[in-house]
Amino acid sequence: MNWLESPILVTGATGFIGGRICERLVMAGAKHPRAMVHSPHRAARIARLSIELRPGDLLDRDSLHLAVGDAATVIHCGLGSARGIVRGTRNLLSVCEEARVRRFVHISTAAVHGLRPPAGSETEDYPVRLTGDGYCDNKARAEQAVLQYGRRGLPLVILRPSIVYGPYSSWSTRLIEDLRQKRVALIDGGKGACNTTYVDNLVDAVFASIENDSAIGKTFFITDGEFITWGDFILRHAAMFEREMELPNVEKQRVLEIYKKRPGLFTGSFKALPRILRSRELRQLLLQVPLAERLLTSLWSRMQSLSESQQREIRARVGVQARPSDSSPEGVIPDEVTFSTQTGTVFFSIERARRVLGYSPRISFAQGTDLVEKWLRFANYI
Repeated sequence: MNWLESPILVTGATGFIGGRICERLVMAGAKHPRAMVHSPHRAARIARLSIELRPGDLLDRDSLHLAVGDAATVIHCGLGSARGIVRGTRNLLSVCEEARVRRFVHISTAAVHGLRPPAGSETEDYPVRLTGDGYCDNKARAEQAVLQYGRRGLPLVILRPSIVYGPYSSWSTRLIEDLRQKRVALIDGGKGACNTTYVDNLVDAVFASIENDSAIGKTFFITDGEFITWGDFILRHAAMFEREMELPNVEKQRVLEIYKKRPGLFTGSFKALPRILRSRELRQLLLQVPLAERLLTSLWSRMQSLSESQQREIRARVGVQARPSDSSPEGVIPDEVTFSTQTGTVFFSIERARRVLGYSPRISFAQGTDLVEKWLRFANYI
């Protein structure tokens, strides 16, 4: 039976990738598409579609039973909190195993090899090792959990995209804002490997993974198949502005030297704490934690008991604007994550995906960035 005629569940459906998968399922004529929604207020993009919205939480197995139901296919894009990446994936796998799901497509990431993948990791045969980065390591652990269930008989496919961009992607929206605020520099001329994946190319790979039985139990890198550098990606976005934009260049070695001069973990954390606590959004979140709420209430009471002059002095000490972390007297300095991401040298191979899935990227980098520019203008980002 055609897989589009059976119930299909998408987790993480309110996110960038999951939302596009939902749109494409409807466009493809899926008879029973379902979107698992954790936060209804984030579902505006997919609520307009002819798709069933099912409440669910990856950390709540009972809700997962209701969300999965009789689904024949589950496309797992859900992420959640750090602990939810692994625990939530395990919960979903267990429920899918019990429900006898016929195809489980797991959207992993090339970042299972870390923010700066090591030489040799170009193909799927390279072993995954923990690197110390929380997101990367949790995605690696989640992927290992998927493989464990695959060995137990769950028909699954793992896809590892890299820099997934397209309309609604934060890779583009954040970059546009950083360019506008002059917070972007090219590291060593921008020669680092970017490994772009246009979102519709990824969706094509998802559909091919469901249609092709020879994909079961296998892992695939998914990119646009072009050798795109970070310089290519950044400069193409800079060209979207009406005015010509000259980007500074920073040498990799110079960045490393500046990092060495920065305060240690505890000193840096102590200095940063006042700035963080000034965030209204963070305070609201902390007030939901009983212990934190008690601490903040106590601090506020102590503050009110001080004289006005003492209160002004404290506000002055914690209210001084610090220089942004991405700037210095020497120019724009990228944060550690940006630096690691943009100094990689590995271009992932999609040969296995070509051979087994019949995957062939339809949208080139030039076409993809043209589509992104049109959307950014439509959405008033530029």
